[in-house]
Amino acid sequence: MLLQLTLAALLRRPARMTAGAQQALRRTMEIYSNTTRFALACNMSNKIIEPIQSRCAILRYAKLTDLEVLKRLLEVCEAEKVRRSGSRARALPRPSPS
Repeated sequence: MLLQLTLAALLRRPARMTAGAQQALRRTMEIYSNTTRFALACNMSNKIIEPIQSRCAILRYAKLTDLEVLKRLLEVCEAEKVRRSGSRARALPRPSPS
């Protein structure tokens, strides 16, 4: 039985890469596309060269509100039994009831 190993690579802010570096990334993506899945996280997809964009599925997400982030953070703290105490906890606003 042959075992197929798949790797994942996450690149943050690839739009900050120079055009030459993006071309090198494109070649790397082509070479390793059979064994590696690439995820690019960026704020400005228009700064990514077209050959890379054409090899990607583009997913767009809206920014979460501060209240959404806070509610989720509190849910995680409760699930993990993390106490809200000290100066860090006082820095978090209390969410108002919905």
